[in-house]
Amino acid sequence: MLLRSRILLLFALAMALVAASVAVPAWLVLRDGEERAAALRAGLQSATLHEAVERAAAPLLAALRQAAVDEALMAARAAHDESALRQRLAMLRAELGLDGPSARIDIVGAQGQLLAAAPAVAEPLASGASALQRELPRDGISARFEAAADGPMLLVVSLRTGSGDLLSGSMPADGALGGVARQLGADLLLRDRQGAVIFATDQALRDGDATLREGQTVSLGSRIFRVEATPLYNSAGARVGQVLVLADATAEAQSRQLLLLLAGALLVVAAAVTCGLLYRVIRDAIDPLSELARALQAVAGGDIFASAAIAARRDEVGAIQAALEALRSNTLALDRLQTRNRLSSLRERALIGQEIARLTAVLDGPERDEILGLLEGEGAALGPAFARLSGHVVQQHAAMAQLLEERTRDLALVRQALEERTQLNRMREELDVARRLQLSSVPTTFPQMPEFRLHAAMVPAKEVGGDFCDFVMLDEHRLALLIGDASGKGVHAAIFIAMARTLLRAAISRGLSPAEALAQANDVLSTDNPTMMFATVFAAVLDCRTGLLTYANAGHNPPRRRGRLGEAELPVARGIALGVMDGMEFMDQHVVLDAGDMVLMFTDGVTEAVAPGDILFGDDRLAAIMVDPALAEPAQLVDAVARHVEAFADTEPQADDITMLALHWRGAVPPAMPADPGTAVLACA
Repeated sequence: MLLRSRILLLFALAMALVAASVAVPAWLVLRDGEERAAALRAGLQSATLHEAVERAAAPLLAALRQAAVDEALMAARAAHDESALRQRLAMLRAELGLDGPSARIDIVGAQGQLLAAAPAVAEPLASGASALQRELPRDGISARFEAAADGPMLLVVSLRTGSGDLLSGSMPADGALGGVARQLGADLLLRDRQGAVIFATDQALRDGDATLREGQTVSLGSRIFRVEATPLYNSAGARVGQVLVLADATAEAQSRQLLLLLAGALLVVAAAVTCGLLYRVIRDAIDPLSELARALQAVAGGDIFASAAIAARRDEVGAIQAALEALRSNTLALDRLQTRNRLSSLRERALIGQEIARLTAVLDGPERDEILGLLEGEGAALGPAFARLSGHVVQQHAAMAQLLEERTRDLALVRQALEERTQLNRMREELDVARRLQLSSVPTTFPQMPEFRLHAAMVPAKEVGGDFCDFVMLDEHRLALLIGDASGKGVHAAIFIAMARTLLRAAISRGLSPAEALAQANDVLSTDNPTMMFATVFAAVLDCRTGLLTYANAGHNPPRRRGRLGEAELPVARGIALGVMDGMEFMDQHVVLDAGDMVLMFTDGVTEAVAPGDILFGDDRLAAIMVDPALAEPAQLVDAVARHVEAFADTEPQADDITMLALHWRGAVPPAMPADPGTAVLACA
């Protein structure tokens, strides 16, 4: 839904709430006024009806006044002659014209007892004769409707005589009500206590009695009538019926309709004018916003030159327009920045290619072709590591570019993103320094000796680690072999393992045994080791004249040996890692290799490689590879172990460097066959 539609809908709801807040109190006030008016009308109608009844009963009252002064009646009353009273009342009834079955006359004593009645009855006409005796003053009158249990409803008029007696006369209620209707100029309907119609001035009223309710308005022709109900009570105060009066309310209804029509018209006009003004204000405010939204969508779609064609304003819309212009400027700056980043990335890629070419250029012949094949193939060793590192840097650049694009509205955040890029470059430089430290001693050749063959390889992990391997010809008859693994990752680990390698190589070159070299390097590394790093190392010296292998271990994995007696771990004392504590002693051990023996030195990246499901490669799988007689050359053995570890890990990322050094002892050469004392150095990290 559009914004202007929501505003108009909200305004309509507010108008409805305001109208309701005004209409509900007005309706309550009007209802209260109507209730008060209804109460006043009911009281007025009751008084008017009572007055009309008294007027309708005036002839009967005149007859009673004439009977009250009749001398013969008074004489019979004074003589307490009940028979004479009845006879005189019957004569007066005939003389006064009170004929008919409903016309009666009686006299009640001061104690409420019936003295005489014509015609004779058992009870007085006035059901509350005793109460009237107490309440009516001398010459007081009462005109009430009385409902007999087995007779019609009567209008009973009672007169308190001067002697204290109560003289009552009756006439049919319908005759009296006809006179009342004529006096009121309205239609009447009389119901008894059970709701049955006793009298109606119009047959239509009698027929529609079931639909008439108190306070109801009905239409008869062109006139509107209001139904007003007045209860009827007898002289004893009991309700005997109800009179419904149809009062003319045409003028009142027309006035109310006119008032409501005028109020509705005023409300409609006011709402129309207000809505028109509001729509104009909304249009003036929303149209520029729509134009700004179009421009923002164009900028979001890549059109950084899009702008909003609206006049300059000093309100919120003008502020949004200024922000849009600032956004366009920032987007242009970001585009230039991204272009520079892409060029920088290309230069970095070219630099990495040059470094790889420089590192492989030192190799000759098959070794160079093999390394280049590894760098270019799917199972590359250094190539995939550098590719993943480059991919990581490119991803960081892309993430930074996306972060910059998302935060272009805030220049402070853009600067923060630039700082993050600088930190990322610094981190990349640190990783590059660490990698250079590890690769600073990458071998270019392997020694070609008739007594033995060597081969070493390393499969680096994603992060810079601390593995190393090294070997050096101490003289024309002795070969020193070193392999180790430092704790931790990064530059510190690379520097620590480089120090350990340098100390060990220097100590063994001075003629120290492997155990003495480990002890000396441990003392130096433990003395100044604020980072509490350590390294496991296996050091050995091979006598090429006898095949005697002298070795010492500093907490490293025992090498594996394959010979004519089978395959097993080399018996090695575990020892403690270098750098943990100074003053530690290490033990030299000896073993004489048989011609054809194969010894594999490795780091824990081989046996602790993890497959999906957290399964370790382990020593058993390594031993199964070692016993394969087809792996006769060190290069074949190293290659086979690397392939098996990679296949075992499957999709799991490599967590640690994998470093291996394989020695194939062919046997001592007779003295007449001089050996090639070519010195070779291998370091892998």
